[in-house]
Amino acid sequence: MYSSFEKLPKDKKEKIVKVCIEEFGIHGYKKTSTNKIVEKAGISKGLLFHYFGNKKNLYLYMINYAVQYFSKLFKNFIEEAHEDDIFIRLKKWGLFKIKVFSQKPKMYKFLTKAFLSPPKDLENEIQQIYHKIYSNNIDILVKDINVEKFRNNINIDKAIELLLISLDGITNKYLKEYFGNEDKILYDMESIIKDFDECLEILKWGFYEKK
Repeated sequence: MYSSFEKLPKDKKEKIVKVCIEEFGIHGYKKTSTNKIVEKAGISKGLLFHYFGNKKNLYLYMINYAVQYFSKLFKNFIEEAHEDDIFIRLKKWGLFKIKVFSQKPKMYKFLTKAFLSPPKDLENEIQQIYHKIYSNNIDILVKDINVEKFRNNINIDKAIELLLISLDGITNKYLKEYFGNEDKILYDMESIIKDFDECLEILKWGFYEKK
């Protein structure tokens, strides 16, 4: 479907993607103007629709582009995450997400907005994309963890689910706090790590056997 676009020179292709993700991230699907996109990208409207067909396909392409970009980073993270302690792994994952956000804030905002507030006429397609990557990534994230460290009187699956929700809460706090000031994240990383340690230590004593 997008073969004409995929054949473009890399720099031209990346410029169009950058503009689309910025515009959709700021204005959302409904309010984004394709006229503004073509003006900023330096192409004609006819060419834009030649590449993507319509605005719906353009939006879905950008979602899949962002998903593939972040999935590749996630794969690289997993290849280096050898700890079998879920708290150590989740801490590293949370900090990794914050660092990725600091590097690609506009893409992160675009994808988050698309998943949390999908346009009604694209809701089914976007939810399918989200559920597929979420279930796959979560399974990979918690693979081969040492469940023997958990207390023997709790439901392991429920415990992991609660830990993931808690981690998202800690991470999202910083994503909101630093949005628009992403450069500050690296300077404040020491205090962020300390906060992660304190929060996860509290959770740890609720789930792990006490030694």
